[in-house]
Amino acid sequence: MKAKGKLGKYFRADLSSVQNDFSLGNWGGKADQNLESTEDTTMPQISDYTQDYGRLSRSLAENLEWFKAHFTYPRNRGLIVREVTVGQHGRKGAVLFMDGQVDWKHLDRCVMVPLMNIEMKHVEEPDIDLLMADTFKDGKVTSKVELGHITDSILAGSAAILFDDVAEAILIVVKGWEKRAIDTPRTEVVVRGANEGFTEELETNLSMIRRRLRTPDLIVESGFVGTLSRTEIAIVYIKSIANEELVAEVRKRIASIRYDYIGDSGTIEQLIEEHSNSIYPNILSTERPDWTAAHLANGYVSIMVNNSPFSLIVPAHFPLFLQTVEDTYLRWPYSSFIRSIRVIGFFVALYLPSIYVAVANFHQEMIPTTLMLAIAGSREVVPIPLAAEIFMLELMFEIIREAGVRIPSVIGPTIGIVGALILGQAAVQANIVSPIVVIITATTALASYTIPNYNMQFATRMLRFIYLLAASYLGLVGVVLLSLLLWTTRAAENSFGVPVLAPFTPHRPSSDSFLRKAIDKQIYRPFSIRPKDANKIPSSKAAESDETNKQGDAQK
Repeated sequence: MKAKGKLGKYFRADLSSVQNDFSLGNWGGKADQNLESTEDTTMPQISDYTQDYGRLSRSLAENLEWFKAHFTYPRNRGLIVREVTVGQHGRKGAVLFMDGQVDWKHLDRCVMVPLMNIEMKHVEEPDIDLLMADTFKDGKVTSKVELGHITDSILAGSAAILFDDVAEAILIVVKGWEKRAIDTPRTEVVVRGANEGFTEELETNLSMIRRRLRTPDLIVESGFVGTLSRTEIAIVYIKSIANEELVAEVRKRIASIRYDYIGDSGTIEQLIEEHSNSIYPNILSTERPDWTAAHLANGYVSIMVNNSPFSLIVPAHFPLFLQTVEDTYLRWPYSSFIRSIRVIGFFVALYLPSIYVAVANFHQEMIPTTLMLAIAGSREVVPIPLAAEIFMLELMFEIIREAGVRIPSVIGPTIGIVGALILGQAAVQANIVSPIVVIITATTALASYTIPNYNMQFATRMLRFIYLLAASYLGLVGVVLLSLLLWTTRAAENSFGVPVLAPFTPHRPSSDSFLRKAIDKQIYRPFSIRPKDANKIPSSKAAESDETNKQGDAQK
């Protein structure tokens, strides 16, 4: 019973989370369902994680002693303390910053040179506000008196300037560290479209979004998550389009995160999703700024995390995982054809091995006689049962695929191709597997690569083995029963208040789902996410275009 309970959680909806109560736009039909979600929840700030260590004293020696003890100086080589003498009166001061967190040229220009050139009148009676206005003009300059806030600023790449007989510090942002340049996306390659992807620098990623959406309605709300990492996080949306309930729900879930280390957006994805036990992904991730901007323009909300080259898009319904940004750049017949190929590839990757096992073992009458004789002839010398044969070859291919990813990139693709060819050919010649099983496995593997989303590929690969197990014991009956169980469970799930299978259930017309209409007929944003402004074009032109479309449909 314990094993049954542990396995069953992967096949039923996760009803343990209160997040499931939220339904965007009252999909569930309860009028008071969204009252809690519309509360004004603020993003968590760095002050929420800052400990109260007290305030600066007027003694520079005491302040330096505290910082050195707090950073375990000099045993900890990270903290750098530069004691200086400023002004003609020889007032003592100090500059504190973290090694490797600052830009040395910026530090010298904005901190050290102005510090050495402070005029005498400023030193006789140091006025922090006057120094910030007249001397330290470059960069972002603030002042703090709390030891905890000053510590956080130093760790984030600021330089703290302390003076003797002054209980206040000047903080100047001089952060600068090695970072990766903008490069081509690695997991979402397109033929037509931009060839730049996100980097690990949040500000760089936000600049790429702002470059594509030049509107003052583009809102970026920033905060911090992780008690140890204190990772910067931002939610991005267009205030004139995005649903306020959706934004409030995203903000609330981020504010409720209680975790120590946030190293990537994948951790955020796991902490805010509704159904943590679901095999299928509930949040769309992308490393393309143009794909993120396109979703923002449609009313979605993006979650971006510092140190992560992936943006999260919410809500994510099922058709989004089979779409790419390239679809919007191609003419509608081409993109509809490509999407059809992806849909076929998805179902082939999911069902082909299990259907072959079910038909060959339990329903031979469904196979033409000539084909049945050919299959029987190829399996005549194979001593392994068909189900075990498929399992073994599928597992072998998964091992080759994982090895190709982990092996250094120079020889990774070569190992994958050569390994599959050699092992497959050797297995056939050794009469361990039949040639048709090799064809089935290769077709399934190729079909899985048509799925553009990496997480959806994982889900398909895992479910393939589960369907194989059901087909091995119950044939097509097992495949159908398991499909009913999984798809009905999937249909009952929501992603940030939106049904996962929208716009198919509940049914709402959509011009851009598995197939898409011509670009001039896509005049409305997705109904399922309840955008404030549903029209993509001005209202008068939208009404005119809608009337033209209705007349065209009537003539047909």
